[in-house]
Amino acid sequence: MLLAVRLALLAALWLLGANAQQPFDYPTAKASTTWANTDASLRHHVTFTDGSVARAALLRLNPARYGPSFAFGFFCRSPITSSTSTCADFLLGVAVVYCNSGALITSVTTGIPQIVWSANRAVPVSDGAVTELTADGDLVLRSSPNGKTLWSTGTAGRGVAGISINSDGNLVIFDSSNRTVWQSFDHPTDTLVVGQSLTHGARLTANTSLTNSSESRVFLSVAVDRLAAYVSANPPQRYYDIGFNKNAAAYAKYNNGSLTVVAAGDGNAPPLATIQLPTAGADTVQYMRLEHDGHLRVYEWRSSVGWESVADVFHPYPNECAYPTVCGAYGVCTDDTQCSCPDTANFRPVDFRRPNRGCVPTAAPATCRRGGAGLVSLRDVAYFNGHVDTSLRAVERVGEEACKKACLDDCKCMAAQFVYGFDPSQGSCYLQSEVFSLETMQPEIFHYNSTVHVKVAKARSPRRLL
Repeated sequence: MLLAVRLALLAALWLLGANAQQPFDYPTAKASTTWANTDASLRHHVTFTDGSVARAALLRLNPARYGPSFAFGFFCRSPITSSTSTCADFLLGVAVVYCNSGALITSVTTGIPQIVWSANRAVPVSDGAVTELTADGDLVLRSSPNGKTLWSTGTAGRGVAGISINSDGNLVIFDSSNRTVWQSFDHPTDTLVVGQSLTHGARLTANTSLTNSSESRVFLSVAVDRLAAYVSANPPQRYYDIGFNKNAAAYAKYNNGSLTVVAAGDGNAPPLATIQLPTAGADTVQYMRLEHDGHLRVYEWRSSVGWESVADVFHPYPNECAYPTVCGAYGVCTDDTQCSCPDTANFRPVDFRRPNRGCVPTAAPATCRRGGAGLVSLRDVAYFNGHVDTSLRAVERVGEEACKKACLDDCKCMAAQFVYGFDPSQGSCYLQSEVFSLETMQPEIFHYNSTVHVKVAKARSPRRLL
């Protein structure tokens, strides 16, 4: 009798161990698989307390078998307003979701899905949209089962066998030999996850706002001699960079604990540049996002609080005022990050209640002298990026009047920054094709003098709001 009890106990323990190893996630799918953006069609569909929705098509549990994990599917982060009862704008993408050991998406209060890649950021879809890994190997997104194709990987006819969401967050389409045919890591949007690289020629492009996932004008890229952040203009205006010796094969890699610029194919060479970051533990997930305000922030899952910003990667000189949109177009930023318009005669706030939204001219500025253009002169004011080499044009060794004339005579010039050290007749003049945020400055701290001359329709006597 005792032997029978022992045998039964051993059998129960064996079954318990077998069940403990049972994979509850579903990270792969074969070709000819379709997923519809409806509650009924997907295994896991969760609505979070802030109104966000996750509908997982593929799910890869954390290696610890619980905690922050990666899912591929339909995700909605649009806020619910008083006139909207459900989350309506879905992105097809990869997101971090919190799961328990049974691969159930939980933590609906703090574990809000963090979208780290999306296919249709500019064209959200609604209920009923369909994504399909077709029989010939193309991953497509359609507005409905028989609707318009909105996006595809273009991998048809390449021997595709299936698709997988990996434990590092990389969505991979593979062939019958398990070789990668396409991967999301090669097509970053606004986010990098640990292990992902930003290659030469690729960009991180920030969302337009917290509620608008379409591309903004803020981007990060790797050039042959620098990792740099810009606001798009003609030419793009740089606001932060870390330089290194020229290398045409340079790319940036997000390692655990650093953002490192290295040269492709030379694994033994020292890094070209390194930015130190907080190290993430083995039981959590960390990601880096370029945000609409120009900041590159690192977020990490903390079990006690949920998602938390643990690093702000950029440190532009001298302070927050060096970001291009901190006070919006034409806005003037002070050291305490207060925003105002250049004056009350020629400019008005976009939103009187939110000064950081920027300013607009009271009359459209003429672009040429013959159109009656004038200049508003702002003493002890600098441009957000100082006087770097991304201006429309630079005129060296000139006086202030020559600088002003250069802008008035140039149809593309919308502002000129005049900078000098000790001799005002030997200054530098930087013409800008578009005016982003300006900043007040103290010559004794900046070690130069600066005046910004902003083109207006017809200059009036300025009354500063600062």
